[in-house]
Amino acid sequence: MRVLNWIRAPIIVLAAAGLTACEVRETYSSDITEDEAKVIEAEIWAKEEAIFEGRGRGDLTNYLSVTSDSYLGWPPVMEKPLGLDAFRASASDSSALNGERVTLKREGFTLNGNTAAAYFTTHRTRLGDGFAPEGEREVDQYYENIHVWTLENGEWKLIGGMARLLPPAEGRISQDEEDSKKSGS
Repeated sequence: MRVLNWIRAPIIVLAAAGLTACEVRETYSSDITEDEAKVIEAEIWAKEEAIFEGRGRGDLTNYLSVTSDSYLGWPPVMEKPLGLDAFRASASDSSALNGERVTLKREGFTLNGNTAAAYFTTHRTRLGDGFAPEGEREVDQYYENIHVWTLENGEWKLIGGMARLLPPAEGRISQDEEDSKKSGS
């Protein structure tokens, strides 16, 4: 297995005080070339970005169009994971998301055979129209996310995901602090 480490500039820049630059780790299985892996990775990140772009318009079509029939996801507001039927039912009223502002920052990517996982953080600065009255929609929320993708009939489909709300910035441990603890300095 090859491990490639470098900082990648995300297409959508996350500008948030208190966050340090982090290294994006990409891991590819050895059964494909690095060039093939990069093409797959770019395809999946484009799908991820399209999902969040659509959300801001109150449209989950981009999300549903890349979702596997075997999907099981765990949104941060749900007590338990939900399957595709429940996701479709909730998406029928996605207009409530219209006006939501979310930026995506890539944190990691791994690929092995017909399975890939995309790790990313999102920063929501504005709730959608249907979630709060005008004037109360400005927020400062960060989420950690993972989406698991599988190759189905030649197309990458989202088979699972999970997100969790992060505590406010002052409650988070930076990667530098974590590395310092591990090294004992």
